[in-house]
Amino acid sequence: DYAVVVVGDTIALTGEGRSTATLDLQGGQIALLDAVAATGTPMIVVLIQSKPSTLPESALNAAAVIEAFNPGMRGGRAIAELLLGLIEPSGRLPISFARHAGQQPVYYNQVRGQHGSRYADLTQDPLFAFGEGLTYTTITYSALAVHDPDVPADGTVNATVRLTNNGSRPALETVQAYVSDLTTSVTWAEQELKAFTQAEIAPGESLDVDISIPASRCSLVTADSRRVVEPGEFELRVGPSSRREQQLSAAFRIRT
Repeated sequence: DYAVVVVGDTIALTGEGRSTATLDLQGGQIALLDAVAATGTPMIVVLIQSKPSTLPESALNAAAVIEAFNPGMRGGRAIAELLLGLIEPSGRLPISFARHAGQQPVYYNQVRGQHGSRYADLTQDPLFAFGEGLTYTTITYSALAVHDPDVPADGTVNATVRLTNNGSRPALETVQAYVSDLTTSVTWAEQELKAFTQAEIAPGESLDVDISIPASRCSLVTADSRRVVEPGEFELRVGPSSRREQQLSAAFRIRT
């Protein structure tokens, strides 16, 4: 048996002019999660909400957490089909979740040196990162290769990465390609999502996925407000999310 616990927020707590001083679940929802967890019954937490919440330990230790946001009139059926294994989970987070309201901001493409490890009592890493999401199987990334690492400013970065489905369920994997400009004339983001693609992978299958990023996307805004592609060294980072430890990397260079 599993206990499915649906929690979240309401329209009264979100939207313009409805800020809250905390990101915690309101009312008796934390007590509900704690009480269900105390029974020892495996728990699945479903979040219906308009903004990311901080979650108690009882929710973080659940068998699964489903972020449904505001799924609309057919949301209940979609969630049920997902829980029953009739469909494969393939969604990826378009935001990052903070561990605490005081951890803000936690967006993935922060400017280098903006915060660093500034908290004495908390990591800067988010609770859930931009681009994260699980499936009913395990996908391994390997053999990332940039075909021609010397790219003209009007050219395209072409790369290939190998995906392997190590489980017994099919998957629709969202392959995410981030770029880090290693040397910039102005302070810029540590990494930015530049491309993504989806690949269907059967159980036990391995396949190569092509990635193409026009060099024009590897641009920045100069101090005089011009968007330019600066020549220099870059790093392509490919993986299932924005978390650095989940990514493979390969170097390339843009020349004028």
